Amino acid sequence: MYLQAFTKEIKQKRLTGNWYSFIGSVNGKEVRLKGYKTWLQVYTINGIDNSNCMERSIKQFKEDLTKALV
Repeated sequence: MYLQAFTKEIKQKRLTGNWYSFIGSVNGKEVRLKGYKTWLQVYTINGIDNSNCMERSIKQFKEDLTKALV
């Protein structure tokens, strides 16, 4: 999966207002994600923790979601 498709899928899942998850490959990197709203509670990329804090702004959330995948 490419980064643009990944971010679109996560955005759609986030807007449901429920917990969401993703396990797969993005840009050739293994990604595991569990989140709620803008909180990436579990977010590992190739085994490296990229989780964030609760109550992030949408802008910060988008940056957190993509920075390690570029």
